[in-house]
Amino acid sequence: MRIVVGIAAILFGLLHTLAAGIQLKSKDPAIRGLAIAMACGGACVALHTAAHLAGGRPGWMDALSLAVGCLLICVPAYENGKRSGNFHPSHHIVRGIAALLLVAGIAVW
Repeated sequence: MRIVVGIAAILFGLLHTLAAGIQLKSKDPAIRGLAIAMACGGACVALHTAAHLAGGRPGWMDALSLAVGCLLICVPAYENGKRSGNFHPSHHIVRGIAALLLVAGIAVW
């Protein structure tokens, strides 16, 4: 189960890093700033999950760093949705629940 949760968390981080890369093409500096924050969060999630899978640290330490990465993903995504006027609350709720489940999974396994 540890590997399944780890792979899901790595994919979550990489997907949001890719989404942030697409947003970096925007001419609006505020959106580019939010995209940089999201890219940093995605990298944080992917790298700390890889470190967790490699072993050597307790799960709660990786869960804390994963929680920070997930916050760096979810907050800019929420702000981008509000800024664009194309806000879908269900999309952000699903993203938040997925982030919480990944953090809990890393903490337990």
